[in-house]
Amino acid sequence: MINFDSICPKCGGALEARREGSTEGLFCTKCDWSVVTTYLPDVLCDTTSYQVIVTSGDFKLELHLKAVAQLAGVNFLAARKLLQGPGEFVVFTGPAHQVTSARDVLMAADLRFKIEPPFPW
Repeated sequence: MINFDSICPKCGGALEARREGSTEGLFCTKCDWSVVTTYLPDVLCDTTSYQVIVTSGDFKLELHLKAVAQLAGVNFLAARKLLQGPGEFVVFTGPAHQVTSARDVLMAADLRFKIEPPFPW
């Protein structure tokens, strides 16, 4: 977050810090003065390529099939084969900000998985 005095340089009013999406800044509560900058969460700056690996799932459960099909970009038949196959399989590879979404899909489906390399987010 930007550090300024808490006093508006234009009118002397109080400054308020705000963050919305990828923008953050200081805004005067009395006049129209403000200063803004781009804010990028650390997860968006992580350039590591992560692999999301399903470690176990049930090919008979529609919820598991949907999650695997969505993340792997395959149809239900291919998702079923992945879930039936021997052992673990990579369901998604990508940057951290996309892996967080993939993780959420797998967690919602109650599928067991791991992320390599270790995922700090």
